[in-house]
Formats: sequence, C-alpha cells, structure tokens
Amino acid sequence: MTQRTIGIDLAIRGYHVAQIYNDGRISGRPIRFRHDSASLGRLVCCIRDGLKDGDSVQAVMEPTGMSWFPVAHNLIDAGIDVVRVKGKRVKALRRYLSEHAKTDLADAQVLAAIPGFGGPRLDPVHIPVARSHALQRLTKQRGRFKDDVSAAKRRLLDLIRWASPDLEQILPDLGTHLSLSLLRHWLDPKTVLKTRRPTLRKFVAEHASGNHPHSGPFVEMLVEGLRQAAQQAQAIHGRHVDFEALQIEVALEIDIVLNKLSAIAALDRRIAALYDELDPKSLLKSIPGVGQHLAPTILGVLHTVQRFRSERHIRGFCGLFPKRADSGGIERSGQQITQSGNDRVKRALMLAADAARRIDPELAEIYWRLMTTKGHHHKQALCAVANRLANRILSVLRRGTPYVLRDKDGNEMTIAQAKALINTHYTVPESIRAGRRSNRYELEE
Repeated sequence: MTQRTIGIDLAIRGYHVAQIYNDGRISGRPIRFRHDSASLGRLVCCIRDGLKDGDSVQAVMEPTGMSWFPVAHNLIDAGIDVVRVKGKRVKALRRYLSEHAKTDLADAQVLAAIPGFGGPRLDPVHIPVARSHALQRLTKQRGRFKDDVSAAKRRLLDLIRWASPDLEQILPDLGTHLSLSLLRHWLDPKTVLKTRRPTLRKFVAEHASGNHPHSGPFVEMLVEGLRQAAQQAQAIHGRHVDFEALQIEVALEIDIVLNKLSAIAALDRRIAALYDELDPKSLLKSIPGVGQHLAPTILGVLHTVQRFRSERHIRGFCGLFPKRADSGGIERSGQQITQSGNDRVKRALMLAADAARRIDPELAEIYWRLMTTKGHHHKQALCAVANRLANRILSVLRRGTPYVLRDKDGNEMTIAQAKALINTHYTVPESIRAGRRSNRYELEE
C-alpha cells in the first residue's frame, strides 16, 4: 500500500507549486498550477495517477490568504484528504530541511515531509457549507469594522486630551450621537465663544438622543462647560494651534466612525438573518454568556460540531490552554496561553466566560474556587471557565436542545435566582482580587 503525500506551496498571484511524495520519497517533477478549473483538474489527475485501491493520499498546505480555499475544496471533492498546517511549523521544519534555501519548491517539499515527522495530529480541512462560510466572513468583517471604530475613537480622545483637555470631562460618552455632533461642530474655541448661548442650547436639543434630556440643567451645564473648555484651550495654546484645521481633522475622523457604525448596523441585520437560518432553535444563544452578539461569531468559526471528535478536540481547536514547561522533573505553572487556535473564537469565548460566570452558578463556582483556593489570577480563572464553556457548546449543539440553568440538585432556576445564589456563595472578595493583581509600583503614603 502506497502512502502518497502532496506538499502544496500556495501563491497569492503567481503559480502554485505541488510536489508528490510516495512513501516519503520524491515522485516526479514539481507540478505548477493556477486558480482555474482546467489547471486544478490536471492537478487532481496528476495526484491520482498510479494510485491503487487501498492507497492513501493526503495534501498538505499552509493557509495562505484565501488561496487555500478553491484548491482545498476541489481536492476534497476528488476524494483527496487535505490538511492545513501553521506557518510557524513549516518555518521551523524548513530551517532543518532547507536551511539556506527559501523557494516555492523547497516549501512544497517541506510541506510534503511534515506528516512523516509525527507530532500533533493533522486534522482534515473542513469546508463549510456556503451559508456558514458567509457567516464566518461577515462576522470577521464586523469585527474589523468595530476595531476601526475603536481606533478612530482613540484618535479622537488623543486629539481632545492635548487640544482641549477639559472637554473630555464635559462631553458625554464619546460613543453617543450627541458627543460626536458636538465635536464635529464645536471644537474650535473661537467658534464656540463667538456663538450665543441660545444657539448652543438649540444645537444640543436637536442632537440629544437616548437618555440625554433636550432641555433643563443638563443642557445648561453642557453649554457652560463647552464655553469654559474653549476658554481654557485658548489660554493653553494661544496662537500655537490652528483650530480650524484641527476641526476639519476631527470632522473627518467622526465621518469614519459614523460610516463604520452604519456599515456595522447593516452587517448586524445580515448576520442575524444568517444565524437564524443556521441555528433556528437558537441553541448557542441559550447558553449563559454567549448571547446574540457572540453566538454568530462562534458559530461562524466552529461551523458544525460534527467536525469535532471530543471535548478535548474542540478545546484544542479554540486554543484556550497554557504553554507547558516541564523539564528536569519540575513543572512550571502560570505559563502564557498558546498562540494556537482561532483568535476570534478565543476572544469571543473569553468575553462569554466573563459574562457567564456572573449568571451560571456552576461556572461561577469554578471561577470562585480558582481565585480563592488555587491562587489563580482573573485571566487564568477566566480561561478555565472559557474551556468549560467550549465543552458546553459542544454538548448543547450535539444534543440539539437549548441550555437550561439548573442548581446542584438539577432543579431548573431563573437568571435572577442564579445571580442571587452567586452573590451569596461565589463572590470573590475584593481583597483577593487586589492580591492577585501585579502592581509594579507601590504608592508611598
């Protein structure tokens, strides 16, 4: 029986390079192919050429951009197993096998050699259904847009803090429509000071929304604060700052925030529709801590639980475990979390775990025990809760029924009852939290 391995070095624009190995030995010349049906068809024919019944065949590639996707699903449709390996593993093996050469062919040969070196099990690539793949891309795009909004808000804060320091304390939260509108029109001190108070009050009333009142003491204090901040900014900078140009800069930054927020709202609607289609029973949303925002992100990364063999497998996929340092008979605890696993699902599970420990008594007990008796700090305890949450996600999706909060005796309980139980028995004292924090400097009394 022949064990055939194909190492495929993918390119973004140029030719891909594949090298066939039979039982660990190079077979034939390198195969160069492109992203078109005819070229991919020739690749499949070359790979299957000479195979007999019982022979195994496996293609190995790196996840280069999205170049892997059309190659992978064409090979899988042809009955060829496909695995992806991290670039770090390929780089480390290349240093050993091809120390002085970095070519497409050398990379293809290194990839083909990886299965023969043992190590962690190589899991087959999972090609999601089209709707699930769309959910993955849309949630990823939403995450990028949210990061862009956060970055733009940080830049706005940086500008405010040096240009008009008092303005940060006067304005409501920077994410509100009122604050953005005020910054867009009234950052320039000269404009603020030459404008009559009734005009400023009218502007605030027109742009106030949510919990902000349209008149009364709130508006009066805000208008007075704007004038005082403008006077202070003039006193600090004088003629050294061109506030007209700064106003334009801030307005452009706010345009970015507003455009991204509009795009995020459109994405949220599309993501919600896709999620309802893929999880009609809202199984993930039923799990405490997951909710309507994190459920689509998690489902978009996991796709289906049928791809996971066990709880250990899904935890390994998520990458929520620390590095291991065990040498000379000494095991060193407190290691950093590994960089394996999908970053988005790791972040989503950590956020979900922080919310779930406040709702679910079982998870709250785990967090409380690790913090109070095991000496763990917040992130370590939260990582343990996130791992339990991954187990729970696998169980709920396999069972196909929504999660139900229960006490230790198995009795169903409401969220209010669960929170009351947590507050009574599983609240971590502030003194312990303070003791777990690492303070680099101690304040002198």
